[in-house]
Amino acid sequence: MENGTRQNAKAWTEVYKTTSFGNNYPTDCLVSLYHHFIKQELAQKKHPVKVLDFGCSHGANAKFFLDQGFDVYGIDISKDAVDYCIRQQRFDKHRFAACDLLGDHVSIQELFGTFDLVIASECLYYFSQSDFDALLQNFYECMNEHAVIYANMHTWNHPLYKNYRDMGRNAEGLTQIPASGKADLPLHVRIVENKQEMRQLFRRFQETATVRSVLELESEMETLHYIGKKIR
Repeated sequence: MENGTRQNAKAWTEVYKTTSFGNNYPTDCLVSLYHHFIKQELAQKKHPVKVLDFGCSHGANAKFFLDQGFDVYGIDISKDAVDYCIRQQRFDKHRFAACDLLGDHVSIQELFGTFDLVIASECLYYFSQSDFDALLQNFYECMNEHAVIYANMHTWNHPLYKNYRDMGRNAEGLTQIPASGKADLPLHVRIVENKQEMRQLFRRFQETATVRSVLELESEMETLHYIGKKIR
């Protein structure tokens, strides 16, 4: 039987084939945290700063960093999403790849070299614990000394997840959520309890900040954001 990560990957690949799902605007909290924390951490880097947008979707976050003068690369599980980045956003086809890093056993460093900043927005909560750890190791190995990482995870205070908290996590650290939300798909998600758990997940990095945000549009949605550095 496929694990939760593989099932999630197949589901999202199908979403991008059949719908217009994708990020049209850069993630608001990421933009804010860039100006409050990330920008200062990168101030001593030689320009242009090289950034990887993992789970790049339709490239809205990548476009934001391109507009800041960064040297931007992207990876997504969906070929349709990456094709959109190249066709509509006009990113360099040699710098964006449709790739299943874990399933294809691909090293980011072999694919694109090393980076000063790694962004993983709205994607890491779809990975089982073992796959999450393997992915973070892949990130770590492609990061230059003092490179910065940004990632976010949702808490149980989320309209799609809060009703399933009592179900607990399976052996992979994931909770199965029935079809709901824009994607209308059954998914396996890794939800964090609090900042302490968030810091534990990213313990291989040196923490710069762990920030809580609450977005109140359709309903309250609590997210935790981690910013850290690679220190050998």
